[in-house]
Amino acid sequence: MAEYFLDLSKSKQIETEMAKVPERSEEAVNNVLRTVGVKEAIQDIIKFIPVSDRNKKHAKSSNPLKSTMQNLGFKITPKGGATGKNGFGYLVFPNDGLGKNNPIAQKFFETGGDVASNFIFDAVMKALGEAMELK
Repeated sequence: MAEYFLDLSKSKQIETEMAKVPERSEEAVNNVLRTVGVKEAIQDIIKFIPVSDRNKKHAKSSNPLKSTMQNLGFKITPKGGATGKNGFGYLVFPNDGLGKNNPIAQKFFETGGDVASNFIFDAVMKALGEAMELK
């Protein structure tokens, strides 16, 4: 499984801003993550999912990911698992390069996460700024 976290400097900036409005910050961050953050992350991850030239159903065009919201975060996982119904095995362990048709590691979760993190960071900082104005 692949995991992605904001880099430390961005996390510290968010932490600093959250401390300025502790009564509103958690709700503001969770709202951004729920309404736009997780959607942006899923879209950006899907952009980097490879498509083979084989004549078959591909994960990229099959809405292959699902999300679970957490407090101040979210988790994105493949639908169906490795062998479940509508599952795409290479999404479960994308960095392992498993199988004869997927011999190399695929870093689409990390690459998509990197792209999405800038958008999400900006949206979170904007929301925290707006929460400070309400103070």
